[in-house]
Amino acid sequence: MFAKLNKEVFYPHPPEKVWQVITNSRSLAVWLMENDFELRVGCKFCFYSKSLPGIDTNIRCEVIEIDEPKRLVYTWKDCMMSQPSIVTWTLKAVEGGTQLSLQHRIRETAFTGARNSVYSQMQPVNLKPSRSFILESYFNGGWEEKLCNQLPEILIKTTM
Repeated sequence: MFAKLNKEVFYPHPPEKVWQVITNSRSLAVWLMENDFELRVGCKFCFYSKSLPGIDTNIRCEVIEIDEPKRLVYTWKDCMMSQPSIVTWTLKAVEGGTQLSLQHRIRETAFTGARNSVYSQMQPVNLKPSRSFILESYFNGGWEEKLCNQLPEILIKTTM
């Protein structure tokens, strides 16, 4: 069983420009996170998060599918997860711009096993050990903020 987050956003820019902003390491660093992303199937990369000092909050990923400039799929695994989630970006040319669809899927069993080692490093806090606070932040408004506010800003500034 999967938990899914689906987001759709229209951008008044051509798909090639939107593709550049979601697949270029420097652009990603501006609107999403610092990273060592390369656009090639099999590339293992990290998004570097600085949110919690002393705890590994980096997100480990692997590119598993590319259909340029229409579709990008990669895994997403933080330190609280025993199995990766899947992030799928789909771009469609529409009148006046691009329709971007984001799907972030995670198995319900993704948190079993991995969480114990992370929680042993932490002082008792009000976190539920069955979830990932990093992933939760993206499912609970984080993707919305990134897609609706931060990504449009970099699209305006980016030249092709």
